[in-house]
Amino acid sequence: MNYYSTGIVLVFSAFYAAFVFWFNGYLPFYTDEAYYYLWSRHLSMGYLDHPAMIAYAIKAATVFGDTAQTIRTVNIVSFFGAAAFVYLSAEYLLKDKKAAVYSFFIFILSPAATMGLSITTPDSPLVLFWSAALYFGARAFFEDKTSLYAVTGALIGLAMLSKYTAVLIAASLVILITIKKPKLYLTKKPYIAIVAALIAFSPTLIWNIQNGFEGFLFQYGHGSGDGVKKLLLLEDLEFFGGMFAVFSPIFFGILLYGFIKKESYKNDKLFFAVLPALFTIVFFLYKGLYKKMELNWVAPAFISASIVASYYISRQNLKKLFWAGIVVSIGIACIARFPVELGLTGAKNPHERLFGFKELAAKIESIDKTAPVFADHLTTASILWFELKKEVFIPTETRVSEFDRWQKNYDFASKNGIYVSKDDKMEELKKIWKNTTLIEEFHPKKEGFREKTFYIYRVSN
Repeated sequence: MNYYSTGIVLVFSAFYAAFVFWFNGYLPFYTDEAYYYLWSRHLSMGYLDHPAMIAYAIKAATVFGDTAQTIRTVNIVSFFGAAAFVYLSAEYLLKDKKAAVYSFFIFILSPAATMGLSITTPDSPLVLFWSAALYFGARAFFEDKTSLYAVTGALIGLAMLSKYTAVLIAASLVILITIKKPKLYLTKKPYIAIVAALIAFSPTLIWNIQNGFEGFLFQYGHGSGDGVKKLLLLEDLEFFGGMFAVFSPIFFGILLYGFIKKESYKNDKLFFAVLPALFTIVFFLYKGLYKKMELNWVAPAFISASIVASYYISRQNLKKLFWAGIVVSIGIACIARFPVELGLTGAKNPHERLFGFKELAAKIESIDKTAPVFADHLTTASILWFELKKEVFIPTETRVSEFDRWQKNYDFASKNGIYVSKDDKMEELKKIWKNTTLIEEFHPKKEGFREKTFYIYRVSN
């Protein structure tokens, strides 16, 4: 049997996708996922927190039902689609079938992909369109066809319609052209790509223009420090160390080895894969000096990083190292998927944040199925909206969100209902409702998870 064939990749994909689909029905729905689900119920050209692609994707997925399992098909399509483009890009750039197969497995079995396959966020469509842009961008750059530049530009625009950080793949390609083919700027090709990108990204541009550039300003503030008070050297070092975990320690080590090899910069096709990974990682390491970075933000770097790692593994025939890396990746994936069964409990349990909300929704229904429900934060309001299948509002002070748009001019004081919070809100609630009574402090419990506390109030005027 040829273990380095497209057939092996396809068979593995079918079985692994089926497993992920099953597992995603077992895993509780996450609060952020519920928030994006609500976006799909309030379709718009843009949103405060992110561009609109995740809402469109969830809307399409829920044609088959409004369940966590169907919503998470967005992840399965996105990450397996991205893995396919990683395979195609490696095969095109490296002309090495074995390296292409390596790159596919390095990417799809990475801890970053493991997490992405199960939790629906804007990162899902981002990795799909980023990887597609990488493949068509490579073909455009080396085949020099105008049509391929147009396709690449459109895909970059769709990636930016998924998440603003997609600007990094665009910047990488600009740097590549500047270094390797500066005369290309004298042709129409890169400008056709820019126009195609702007057309694909236009819903976000229009929405921001209509709303005082809220989305751009929010994300700039979210991803930037509030002025340099001190360098976050330890936090940035921790962020760098985290990359070993989310890409797999062995493969990230091979990637770093690739970054220091002259061959990575002299071989134009290999450099095409190196540059987006290196630029994205360096960008977030720099930003991490001034503000704490999240590991999922750097995850798109691992798309082309998989190709770089596979090149050096194949070229130096590091078959045993490849399998060792895969075993480590699968081990981390098992811990991420079955933490309690493997002894990770309490604060060490990566599913900790998923627990308690389904139980809270059941408790509210047992108290009063018909009463309007209010909550203290967008995450709690979103997950209760999803679980209770009815609108949940936020009457008290909290951070700005889409709820401010959805509940604009809503008269809270005229509604009698149930209010839920993670903290004691009695005094704040009395400013809205004359009659505020604490029904109970609810403590959902489950083996392997920390006990949570929710305050449940009856409010009326």
